[in-house]
Amino acid sequence: MRFKVLDSWRGLCALWVALYHFRVVSHVNDLWLVRQGFIAVDFFFALSGFVIAHAYGGQLVDAASRLRFFTRRFGRLYPLHLVTLLTVLAMETARWAAGLAVGHDIGKPSFTGETSFPALAANLVLAQGLGFFREFSWNVPSWSISVELGVCLIFVSASIWRRPLLTAAVLAVGGSLLLWWFARLDLFEGRTALARGVSGFFMGVLAQRLHAAWRVRGWSVPGWLELATPFLVLAALWLWDQRIWPASAATFSVLVFIFAFEAGPLSRLMKAPFLARWGEISYSTYMIHYPIILAIFGGAALFGAVSGVDVFVPGRGLVLTLGGPWLGDLATLAFLALVILLAGLTYRRVEEPGRRWFNALSDRLAKRG
Repeated sequence: MRFKVLDSWRGLCALWVALYHFRVVSHVNDLWLVRQGFIAVDFFFALSGFVIAHAYGGQLVDAASRLRFFTRRFGRLYPLHLVTLLTVLAMETARWAAGLAVGHDIGKPSFTGETSFPALAANLVLAQGLGFFREFSWNVPSWSISVELGVCLIFVSASIWRRPLLTAAVLAVGGSLLLWWFARLDLFEGRTALARGVSGFFMGVLAQRLHAAWRVRGWSVPGWLELATPFLVLAALWLWDQRIWPASAATFSVLVFIFAFEAGPLSRLMKAPFLARWGEISYSTYMIHYPIILAIFGGAALFGAVSGVDVFVPGRGLVLTLGGPWLGDLATLAFLALVILLAGLTYRRVEEPGRRWFNALSDRLAKRG
């Protein structure tokens, strides 16, 4: 069973994250909801736990099936991660070369901080989001991919204990308590990422167990519950602002549970073909939007360094100004169009071939096992 509405949700949330990262003076950028796009990642974790538990729950029964699952998850995540990482590496090298050409650094010194060589090594092995670094690095959104793979490793290891519901509950509660404690300590985001993933993912697993139990009994949820979506999203944002982070993940798990039944008016709207397409390319959207932003902002910084024109808003960090908010709105639309266009390309040329190759590899490994 494929959850088409949840796929559409994934596509919308990927675009939400892209808008959040595109810092340009515009009416769109000033919207409060756009500025909260960071929290969409917690929806991704809950959704991932739900979908993976649905697809693989009860199937991980021996070493061969566990190896097959993890190989497939790795193949789903790593090929595009590697391509985007190498793209950012090429851009950082170009920035370093441009700094040599103009006689001074373009922005911060190259290969330092979030683009340091130790961070590059961690990114190559997808360990950048596991708590070793204080901040996210290189293709910044990929921290959640690192966490996703780590959580999948926990999921497949936990399947050895043949009590799936109890295991998921223990991990959800344990991850949530750890995340709550980290929130109280006010740790750097890189230190809290894995706990954030464990909490959200296993809450999603619990939501799937409940959904499956309802389906067996022929139950559903009232379609009008979908109309509570704005209130649930606002509740998740308020809880995050109050530093009750695990409750935000729980709220998104409730949202996933409701829409998994596809029973209401919003579900009917979200089955539209263009939204389904956005869901299909959501991973590419999520992974390539940041390199596109780096290219745009890097070009703007180079232009500013050569021309002496200040292209960024003073005192606001890397917020691009194009002469007015209306031009910024047009630039935002152009940026989204470019992201969707290139995401379709990387989906066809990188995601799908990589996934097929690793799926075939997983089948061969399973047979040998």
